[in-house]
Amino acid sequence: MKKLIYTVCAALFTITAAQAQETIEETTTTRTTVKSSLGNETVYKTEKVSTVTPTQLDPAEEGQLNQTLQRGNTIVKREVTYTYNDSEFDLKESEDGYTIMRTRDNNTSEYGTMRQLAKGDVYLLKTANGISVSYFDEDGNMVSEEYNNDDDSVTTVTYKIKKSPTSTKF
Repeated sequence: MKKLIYTVCAALFTITAAQAQETIEETTTTRTTVKSSLGNETVYKTEKVSTVTPTQLDPAEEGQLNQTLQRGNTIVKREVTYTYNDSEFDLKESEDGYTIMRTRDNNTSEYGTMRQLAKGDVYLLKTANGISVSYFDEDGNMVSEEYNNDDDSVTTVTYKIKKSPTSTKF
């Protein structure tokens, strides 16, 4: 009976170790206060970076002691949230740019798409309101400049990166 319990424990440990992965998560929050003619506005930017490396035991060494651990390709996932006028905007990476999801009053909907232009650090932003050119400033905020055909002017909107009160590193 004792041998059976040891065998079952060893088998469960081997299966668990074979499906393991190394995960590192880092969350950074930045808080910015902007003074304008409307008063002080606090903007938050939250950036979460997850790094996952899948691991498995070498199948050629199955059943041996001190098996070699093989690491797969490392996957890095970034999640960035911006706030503007009591709405949160989440940028989700897609095959050809970003999809922007907007959360307002606990309702989430697709707000628009961003496609990278040839310059590399400039994006074309398409929303229901129209098309604009966007880029990220040195603080990580997204700046969008939209041309208004009616009065021949350019309107600039800054989406501040969301920040939480504390910064946590795992």
